[in-house]
Amino acid sequence: MQEDEARAVAVPASAEQPQGEPAAIAQRAGDADREATVARLRDAAVAGQLTLDEFSERVEQALQARTHDELQALERDLTGSVPAPAAADRPRSRWVVTSRLERRGRWRLPPAYRLNVVCGTVVLDLGEAVVEAALTTLHVRNLFGTTTILVPEAVRVEIDDGGIMLTNEVALPETPPPASAPLIRIQTSGIGGTNYIHAAPPER
Repeated sequence: MQEDEARAVAVPASAEQPQGEPAAIAQRAGDADREATVARLRDAAVAGQLTLDEFSERVEQALQARTHDELQALERDLTGSVPAPAAADRPRSRWVVTSRLERRGRWRLPPAYRLNVVCGTVVLDLGEAVVEAALTTLHVRNLFGTTTILVPEAVRVEIDDGGIMLTNEVALPETPPPASAPLIRIQTSGIGGTNYIHAAPPER
């Protein structure tokens, strides 16, 4: 009898305790999932929830994401659309005459903006700008001035260059941004000026 009791006590613990549930396996994300995430990030940028720099950083992470969890983390702090301020509150054109203008930090860029430069110097840093549409048209009329436009890498740029004796120096990444990224169309005109259109440095 004692031997039977001893054998009963010696039953392995693994046989008495049920094994735990297997850990959930993260689902792999595909190119279509990444592109859909970029499109939603673009909508968030247009709604004013992300600056162009923030959009650019999240797009880089989205394109490198391997799982759905990693993609969802990029949208976790974003809510529904946020209405933009009334159009009357924002100027849609600016004159810079024999003076200097630097636009940095957070600012709103309307869907159509005209910059007139006459013998002046302008620096537009679009990194912390908030766009209000998927397509933004920026018309730069430069008369013997110097204009520098800094654009985050994940933003698409199209340049319609024109003018007389006008120099446009373009230095943008060779790798194109995602097709669903916001588009900034830069139209140049004028006489004898210089426009620099460069990719914004990551830290500035």
